[in-house]
Amino acid sequence: MTTYPPPPATPEAREAALSTAVMRHVAAGWRVESRGPDQAVLVRGKADINHTFHLLMTLVTCGLWGIVWLIVSATTKEHRMSVIVDPHCIIQTNRLT
Repeated sequence: MTTYPPPPATPEAREAALSTAVMRHVAAGWRVESRGPDQAVLVRGKADINHTFHLLMTLVTCGLWGIVWLIVSATTKEHRMSVIVDPHCIIQTNRLT
């Protein structure tokens, strides 16, 4: 007996599956960076470091603040993840960074 793959899901079903997966990740602390009908890119973390402030503080403290600046720069990172729904409503997640 020959088995055939199931027919592709409707666009509405794919959108619903993607929405559910994205909502689960948002509840876990991720935020949506971009979203299309079958893919979303999610981000966690923070990367906006005020380098001007840290430079001024380093100059004012004769270089001592540079240690703080180095630690903040090394530990503050963003992580990205793509969430993709295929034609059969199967969710795939891939870490990007």
